[in-house]
Amino acid sequence: MKVQLEEISPIKKTLNIEIEADQIKQEWESVAKAFNKKVKLKGFRPGKIPENVLIKYYGPQIEEEAVSRIVNRTYPEALKETGVIPVAYPELDYLALNKESSFSYKATIELKPDVPVADYKGMELKRTLAEVTVEDIQKRLSAIQMSHGELLALKEDRPVKKGDFVVIDYQSFMDGNEVPGGSARNFDLEVGAGYFNAEFEKELEELQKGEEKEFDIDFPEEYGNESLKGKRVHYKIVLQEIKERHLPELNDAFAQGLAQNFSSLEDLKKKIQEDLENEEKAKADAKLREDLVSGLIAKTEFDIPEALVNQEIQQMMMRIQQDLSRQGLSWEKAGLDPAGFMDRFRPSAQKIVRKTLILEKIAQLESLDISPEELEEEFGRIARQVNQSPTIVKEIYHKNNMITPMSQQLLEDKTLNFLKEHATILNE
Repeated sequence: MKVQLEEISPIKKTLNIEIEADQIKQEWESVAKAFNKKVKLKGFRPGKIPENVLIKYYGPQIEEEAVSRIVNRTYPEALKETGVIPVAYPELDYLALNKESSFSYKATIELKPDVPVADYKGMELKRTLAEVTVEDIQKRLSAIQMSHGELLALKEDRPVKKGDFVVIDYQSFMDGNEVPGGSARNFDLEVGAGYFNAEFEKELEELQKGEEKEFDIDFPEEYGNESLKGKRVHYKIVLQEIKERHLPELNDAFAQGLAQNFSSLEDLKKKIQEDLENEEKAKADAKLREDLVSGLIAKTEFDIPEALVNQEIQQMMMRIQQDLSRQGLSWEKAGLDPAGFMDRFRPSAQKIVRKTLILEKIAQLESLDISPEELEEEFGRIARQVNQSPTIVKEIYHKNNMITPMSQQLLEDKTLNFLKEHATILNE
């Protein structure tokens, strides 16, 4: 086997690999023999099909399998010989295989860049911590009160007003045809909340129970649902019921009835203040980390492998796909364009890849790593969070190949904490 390494850029190389004719013939004959034994052709016993007949019916499949075997055997050998370590699978290029001749193929690969980190210690950062106000506490208290409210059917005879909850049947039509998935019965909706569609909700105001209504809504060009962008939709609705939210009184009894068993309303307010202060600290720390990463990226210029960016985009797409599946939706049903999301995710993916490579390099320079004890501690933390034993959590992570990503995330966090400890932080 002959291997030649061709440089396209500092992070992109091509391996030109040539395999001798005798090895090609041997591989091809091995594949053809296996096919001869397993395929069925009328008039021939397994293993007794003439070569010319076998090639006539299965030539492309035999060639594909032979090439696959040749590449799987020789590509790792070529990597070992040249000492290069790719970040992803290669892009292969080759001509048709001839069993009587040598076979050459090109494997284009991307490598991790040499990240030129410098001056990463002593960075100046600002930490802004917002003060928790009485209004903030009252707002959170009102949200808790709202969550314990009860929806009751209206006793009085009046029309719908903003803030009511309604139950409706509706149908939607576009160009005279019913929109697939655009109809529902006994649909619950909070009028004026904007969760469904602000214009649609506005049309429900002043309706009486049992009343029917038809109206049009023009969706803007920038609307999130691809199938509705710039379209006019005609709606038919029937108002089945009107409900009001009845809120409990905010007093000591309310506080004592909550799961945490507060002694009084004042005790509840103190806990809310503590929670809000912790949330503000977490926000400030997250912003500090974000500024730290942005500062590192701004002062560290290097090319990044497109393969790593694409891998990150695929992870983002997978998370959206999982969210849609949990709602019983697909990209098409949700009216979303996957290609558009991939373009939208690219800048974020590029930033994540840069951050990962920079922090990885700093961890190497500072000899930072994750010890077995730190891994065990993380398993314990996760176990407490999900109310499971550490042993079961560890088994799940092993089974789903999640140990390495978890270790990488822990090392990234450790590196960021190291940089924070060696930074000049101005509290504002």
